[in-house]
Amino acid sequence: LASTLRDNTVHHDEGPSKEDIERFSSHETGYCPHCDEEIWDDIEKCPSCNTWLQGGTVHQNQANRAFRHRAFVFIIIVILLGFFWGVKRFF
Repeated sequence: LASTLRDNTVHHDEGPSKEDIERFSSHETGYCPHCDEEIWDDIEKCPSCNTWLQGGTVHQNQANRAFRHRAFVFIIIVILLGFFWGVKRFF
């Protein structure tokens, strides 16, 4: 990225600093519960969808949360089926 100043000199963006990279790689980010965009934890309004975050951010994206929920439901169903099959077998 380059930006031109009034004196027509071009300055190139050197990219993020080492401190910025360390900040982004830590656990200070979360996901917007409305649009699933990665945002800072302490932000009050999502810059992507402009939704006020009254409940704060979530630390898992929606796809991961949905997968864990489905896996939990599946495991419970398998346990219940095994239980009832075992009970039926003895009676």
